[in-house]
Parts: sequence; structure tokens; C-alpha cells
Amino acid sequence: MIGRLALGASLLAGLTTAEAQSVRLKEPDQIAVERRNQMLELSWSDTEDRLQGSLQPDTPHEGEPLKVLLNVGSFDGPPFEGPVTITLREAGSTHGQVQTVTKGAVNWAATFTPERAGPYQLDVSFRTTRLKALHAELEVTPKPIPRIFLWAMVGLMATVALGYGIRSLLRPDSASAAPPKDPSGL
Repeated sequence: MIGRLALGASLLAGLTTAEAQSVRLKEPDQIAVERRNQMLELSWSDTEDRLQGSLQPDTPHEGEPLKVLLNVGSFDGPPFEGPVTITLREAGSTHGQVQTVTKGAVNWAATFTPERAGPYQLDVSFRTTRLKALHAELEVTPKPIPRIFLWAMVGLMATVALGYGIRSLLRPDSASAAPPKDPSGL
């Protein structure tokens, strides 16, 4: 009886996993984004074409440049020569920063500067046998505090601590400086 329950549970878990994988397969225009080697790697393919690329830096920050490098190719036929249109837009927005780029020596490259922190969508479109419109989701984080401010805070705290230390060394001890009390109270 327990063996049958375990078998049923494992079959159910397998079906749930298969369902989750089939849900991912139903989105043929979604670019996979994975964090590797201090960059976000992009990958997508269908039966005709493939796209590989990267986003640098691996943690996009608001107000800082985000470099997109793409390599688009066909599995069969002549090599793809472009152009590729790349758009970076806030999630839910209908417009954003758009660049149509031609192939460089090896790949297609564009640089964007996200204006605000939050979820963004990177759209990539190109035409081989038909128009391909692909999408990747990414998160843009708030701009980090510059290290100069952190070092300034550490320096200020060290200066205050040093000042209190010197003051305690130079200040006369209050117990030895006070006159002795008269035990008679007069």
C-alpha cells in the first residue's frame, strides 16, 4: 500500500514537472537569461535560427550603461547578416530605447542606459525566413552608493573616535581633581 502511494506521488511529481516544462515551451519567443561569468547570458533557438548573447554588467543599474552583445545565426543556409533591432523598455511600457544595429566583426552590439530601477524587457527582432520578435526579462537595480561616500563615512567615524580618545587622555580625571570631602559635613 505504501509503495503504491509513493509510486503515485512520484508520478504526480513527474507530471507536474512535465507540465512546467511544457508551459515554458509554449512561449517560443522568450529568450532564456542566465547569470554566468559576471554577465547575463542570453540564448534562444527555434527550428530555423538561434540567438546567443550577453548583457554586461551582470547586474544592470539605473543610470549606468548596459551593453548588449548578440550573435544571430541560421542552422541552414547562408549566414545571417542583419540588421537586428534591439529595444530596452520598462515592463508594461509600449515604447523604450530602440537601436537598429548592423553586424560588426563578429556580432551585433548596442548600449542602453536604463533610466529607472525596476523590471525591464529587452526585445530583439530580426528577419530571416520570417520576422522573429523575441523577448527577455531583466531587473534593473537602484544605483549603488558610490564608494567615496562610504570611505568618507568611515573616515568621519574614525576622526570622531580619535578625537574622543585624545580628549579622554588630555582631560584631567574628575575624581582626582575634586577637593576631598570633609567627613564632618562642615
